[in-house]
Amino acid sequence: MKRFAVTTGLMLVAVVGFGLTSLAHYQMILPSDDYLTEGEDNTLELQLIFTHPTGAIHSDSTQHETGTDADPTSMDMEAPVEFGVLHKGVKTNLTDTLEAFNFEHGSVSVTAYRTTYRARGMGDFVFYYAPGPYYDAIEDGYITQYSKLIVNSGGLPTDWSDPVGMKAEIVPLTPTTPLWVGNTFTGVVLLDGEPVANAELEVEHLNADAFKGAFPTVESVALPGGGYSGQQVVTDENGAFSYSFPWSGWWGFVALLEGEDYNGMGQEIGACLTFKVYDIDEAP
Repeated sequence: MKRFAVTTGLMLVAVVGFGLTSLAHYQMILPSDDYLTEGEDNTLELQLIFTHPTGAIHSDSTQHETGTDADPTSMDMEAPVEFGVLHKGVKTNLTDTLEAFNFEHGSVSVTAYRTTYRARGMGDFVFYYAPGPYYDAIEDGYITQYSKLIVNSGGLPTDWSDPVGMKAEIVPLTPTTPLWVGNTFTGVVLLDGEPVANAELEVEHLNADAFKGAFPTVESVALPGGGYSGQQVVTDENGAFSYSFPWSGWWGFVALLEGEDYNGMGQEIGACLTFKVYDIDEAP
C-alpha cells in the first residue's frame, strides 16, 4: 500500500486557544457506524451535513460571544460535486447515490444529503466529499470544504494513510482505528497534493447538546461559554499537526486555507476529517 511520508521533525504543535476563531463551518460526514465487526450488518447510513458540530451557532451570533443560549445553526448545502469511497486502493464514485433531505434541529431546517453504502470485505473505507462553493453573506465570500471519513471493517488497516486526491485534504500519519481517550492523533494538511506549513485548523467535538435531539446516540458536553466551542492548532513547517483527545465521541478537524477567487470573490478552502474516539472500557 502506498503511504504518504513526511519528515515531521519536532512535532511541537501549539494549541492556540479558544475563541471566536473556533466558529468554523464544518462539512461533516456522519456514519451510522465507524467500525464493523464480523457478522455485523455492513450497510452504512451516511449523512452529509454542513454545520458547527460543537456549538452549532453561527459566527455572527452575539449569543455565542456572550456564551448565552441560542438556536443552533446549520447551513444549506450546495449540490454535490463529487462523493466517493476509497477501499483497497480502488476509488468508487457514489455521487449519484446521494439524495437531498431536510436536516432539522431546534428551529433549523436545512438542505443536507444522505445515502446508504454496503461495505463489502475487510479494511478501511475512506469516504470523501467535494461540495459546491457555499456563499457566506457574513464573510462576503465563498467556502468550499473537502471532507473525509474513515470507517474500518474487521480491524484490517488498508487505506487510512493514503491521500484520495482532493484539492485539499487531511491525511492521517497515525491510524484512526483504534483511537482511545488520551491518544494523540497526528495528521498532515495537503493543498493540491503538497503539505501546507502554518495552516490553521479548528478542532471540533460533535455535541448532542447543541442539536436538541437530532443525534440521540451522540454524547452531550456542557460548555462554560461560547468561546469553548472549539480549539485551534497550527501545522508545523512540514504541514503536520498533533492533538490529544480529552473525552470520547465524534471528533473533527478542519484546516482553513486560502483558495482562488470564485465568482470574483474570495474563497476559503477547507479540509475536513472526522472519526470517533473511544473510552478505554468501550468496545467499538
